[in-house]
Amino acid sequence: MKNRNGFEEKREYPRISRRLTFEIQTEDAVISAETINLSCSGVCCRVSKHIPPMTNLRIVLALIYDNAATQVEYVECEGMVVRVEAVSSSDSLYNIAIFFNEIEESERGKIMDFIEAHLEA
Repeated sequence: MKNRNGFEEKREYPRISRRLTFEIQTEDAVISAETINLSCSGVCCRVSKHIPPMTNLRIVLALIYDNAATQVEYVECEGMVVRVEAVSSSDSLYNIAIFFNEIEESERGKIMDFIEAHLEA
């Protein structure tokens, strides 16, 4: 599959850019996050607290299919922070990449259905 720049995409799963708010739980805190992009293997998101790489997280995603939030599918899984980047315009915002390291196939299927429903034409 080719990406928007014409390069061959090497990711195993498609990725969509979609803004969703969700919660991640560390050993110490529950942190609100907003997705930047989402795939079946992980999520890139923005958080207001530094979370070090290799931190294990508990994740609850609410996959909202419409603006009225009448169709919502919840996904629960565990993930690990694999990348952290400070947002250059802020001292307190970070973009983090989370790899879903423990996810049931049924939960992965929910994400795949959501992605397929929102893939850009």
